[in-house]
This record gives sequence, C-alpha cells and structure tokens, in this order.
Amino acid sequence: MKTALLVGGTAATGVGIAGELRARGFDITIYHRGTHELDALADLEHIHGDPHHEASIAQDLGTRQWDVTIATYGRIRYLAKALRGRTGQFVSISGMPVVGMVPGVPALESHPTETVEQGPIGLKGLLPRIIETEREVLAAHTRGDFAATVVRYPYVYGPHSIVPMEWHVIKRVLDRRRDWILQGDGLALGGRCASPNAARLVGLVVDRPLAAGGEIYHAADSRQYSQREWIEMVAAAMGYRFRFVDIPPAISPLGWSAVPMAGEYTWKQSVDVDAGRLRHQLVSNEKARIELGYADAVEPALWIGKTVAHWLAFPPMVDGKDGRLGPRDFDYTAEDRLLAYWDRVCADAPRLGEPLVRSHPYDHPPQKAHRGDA
Repeated sequence: MKTALLVGGTAATGVGIAGELRARGFDITIYHRGTHELDALADLEHIHGDPHHEASIAQDLGTRQWDVTIATYGRIRYLAKALRGRTGQFVSISGMPVVGMVPGVPALESHPTETVEQGPIGLKGLLPRIIETEREVLAAHTRGDFAATVVRYPYVYGPHSIVPMEWHVIKRVLDRRRDWILQGDGLALGGRCASPNAARLVGLVVDRPLAAGGEIYHAADSRQYSQREWIEMVAAAMGYRFRFVDIPPAISPLGWSAVPMAGEYTWKQSVDVDAGRLRHQLVSNEKARIELGYADAVEPALWIGKTVAHWLAFPPMVDGKDGRLGPRDFDYTAEDRLLAYWDRVCADAPRLGEPLVRSHPYDHPPQKAHRGDA
C-alpha cells in the first residue's frame, strides 16, 4: 500500500487532504504536536512530536520512509532536509503573502516575491524565512532529492481554521450590530479558498508528481467575491443584513480598530497600509486548471454556509492570544464614535457642481422617408 506523511493536518485543510489521500488508497500517518485532535482523523496513525526543530524531527520520524509527504505545518525546510531520500514526493504548503503585489490582477505564480520593506507587518520577521523555505524545497527538487512542489494558500475558510475571519461577521450579527463600516465601499477583491478546494489541489499535485515537480501553484476558488459581497454572504447565512457605511481611509486610517476587520490589514502589504491604499489581491488558479485539471470541489457560497454553521456550533476563542481574534477586533465604542462623526460630516457637506450628462458620441441622422410611406 502507498504511504503518506501529513505534517500538521488538524487545521482547515487537514481533514480534506486526508480525504484526498484516502480516496487514492494511501496509508496515512499524521505528524503533529497533539495539541488538537479531530474525530475525523482518529483512525489514522499519529506521531506526536515537534516538527519545528531538526533534533526533534530526527527523533520523532526515525528512519521511516513514505511515498508522499505533505507539509502543512512545522519548520518545512528542516522537514525537507530530514526526508531527503526517504520520500518520493514532497508537497510544501506556503502562503500568498510572499507574493509581491505588481500592478494589475490577478497574482500569478511567476510574480516576484515580496520584499521585507513592503511586506505585511505581521510577517516582517517570518517573510524572509518563508521565501527561503520555498527556494530550498524547489532546490531539493532540482538536486533530485524528491519531486517537490510548493502550493501557496490564500485565506482558507472552513471548519477548524486557525483564525476564522467569518467570526468578524458572525459575532456582529449575534450582537445585533446594524451598521458596518466599509472602506472603499468594500469593493476590493481578495483571494480566498474553501478548504476542500485547497485540499483538491493538493490531491491533484499528488496525482502528477512529474508534471507538478519543481512547480508552484496557487490555491483559490474559481469564483471570488468582493469584501462587501463576502460580508453579505456570511450575514445572509444567518438571515441578517447590515447597513453599510463607506468611510474613506483619509478619515479612519487602515488597520485602526474603529473599522471592522482592521486587524486583517496585518497581513496586507505594509506599504499600501501606510499609504491608505486599498488594493485588489485577487489570486489566479489558472495554472492549476491548465496543468493539473483543477476544478472546485465545492461551491464557495455553499461552503461559506457550512463554515458559518460550524462556528455557530463551535465558537472560536476570542482572547487575542497566539494570533487569535481578541476584544480589540470588536471595538464597538470606537465604531459608534466614528459613525456619529461621519453623520455630522455628511450632514454639513456642501453640494458642489451640477449634474453632468454626456451625449452619445456618434451621429444619428434622421431617417429619410421612403417612397410609399404614409
């Protein structure tokens, strides 16, 4: 029987990746710290240890070998080094923040990596290491250590996500907040991927080690939504509608707690945040569709509904520890003060200029009467 080592596996995509491997007949081993256990993975072999250090990896894995290794967690460059010659295929999970934002959309695998100066403030120390890890994994492929592929995730949504962005919306619905402050009217597009869709891409990479070896692929739903549409969809799953109020970054700087979801700017390019610039961050899955035959496993709208149902049944902790959402993510006092101020601004705003209607640019000669017309 074919064997697979899944490093991590208890966050958003773990169950889905295990399902893809089961469907392909793999005997699966999960390697993680054992901090989180999922019923859906209880029947699999588990190695409990620390995949972050060379010594612990060597002790935990011993001399065992696997046909496929999928590293979703841990210090991946150490895992790749330890498994040299002991796995036939190595799939490394990375993240979209490493991609430098160039003019236009979408973000492609061929785009340059981001610089530390412009990168997200939440990754200033980690960004160079993530980029280095991607390069080392691909270098291992070039050396012939194993067939290596890098899969970059955007925000992955679904049950067991480490920091569920949907809770921004769900909690405000539960708290009966009526007004939702947007910036740029919430029209910015951002890449998202349903957890079964990310897992499907990983499964297709496993299917085609020769084609996928040495390559980078972006995971993303084939249909994407603006921030406002996404908020509306999450709220609609609870039968709720917000009244949206657009307040520009010139009034409330990006990343300040008076606006919902301000903390998510931690993961956007700091040069844009500092400039108050709202940029599309659309992710393309075209390469995966063309080269691997990727197609979404689930419809995003349906998976959003299932995700909301999960978090209603199992609310996440909101304590601000270990990167989780915290009380400052729900600064209703600041939001209400900003809304009141904006109402005063709008009430005093002058109406300047006049309505402007531009005529059609082409001539339309009058129709000539034909002989015999009445």
